[in-house]
Amino acid sequence: MRQRLEMLAHYRASCGEFCVRTEHRNIETSTRPRRLNFAEPQPAETRSLPGTLVLALTTAYTLLADWQECNDPQVATLGSWQRYLALPRRTATEKYMAEVFRILRVFRCAAIQRNGHIEIREDGLIRARCDYERCALNLLTTQTGLELLLSCVAYYLESFDQPFPEAYVESMIGQYYADIVGEIRAFADNDRILFQFRQKRWFNRHVRLDCANPQLRRDGEGEGERYFVEAGKYGADAARYPIDFYITHNDKLYIVPAEALRDGAIRTAELPVWCARTVDGQTLPDAFRLRFACEKNIVGLPMT
Repeated sequence: MRQRLEMLAHYRASCGEFCVRTEHRNIETSTRPRRLNFAEPQPAETRSLPGTLVLALTTAYTLLADWQECNDPQVATLGSWQRYLALPRRTATEKYMAEVFRILRVFRCAAIQRNGHIEIREDGLIRARCDYERCALNLLTTQTGLELLLSCVAYYLESFDQPFPEAYVESMIGQYYADIVGEIRAFADNDRILFQFRQKRWFNRHVRLDCANPQLRRDGEGEGERYFVEAGKYGADAARYPIDFYITHNDKLYIVPAEALRDGAIRTAELPVWCARTVDGQTLPDAFRLRFACEKNIVGLPMT
């Protein structure tokens, strides 16, 4: 059994990009104590964080730091805390990612500093701590929280080559950050506490349903003009059916998530916020062809 588990662990590490797994997160609905029995904990010397996860998290920090240097070469000579202070904060997305960089900084320092220590406690929480530049750094979180950090960085860096509008990326990164903070039990660095942000909307980051043929109905005039998206039962519950509507209007493509609709409609004045980031304003990358794969119906040809 141990060999099989090790094989699966390496399999997921090598092919994790194609392995879609269910995400398990702890939730407490009351103050009643848990009534669960667990097997005896493993010895401390065998209970450790996978080396691949530690390497991935330190690499995520490096990727963000390198991206910052590409945009501002002057930060190459700065220390990690000065790098954080120098991060741009012009948009909500940049503010979110600055705090993600800050969390990764604590973990990286604990991983590479001589006095750093990363441990899995008996309660299942992961603590990363060290003393760096006369400051006590501490991060107490779950393994899910660490994996969310990796996913957030990957999505952010990939977003620059994707057609999704800035408002869409902001919603996705904002949801990642809210979930990451929800997994953190304790945090301390030079500024003590993490910044809290108010999300504009809840956003389903687990699954997105792509709709290329939404039926639109125009209503109103002037500033009150809006478009109703006719999606039947699928448009009534954005949480259950998180649809991305690909809408073509005035020779431009808009990617509007269901979470942005109000009573099934969006004001015409709000459409520019969801304009796709493409070369000509309407042509999607060829890789998106697989997302909208469908067989053309031929009249008179029976279905098989």
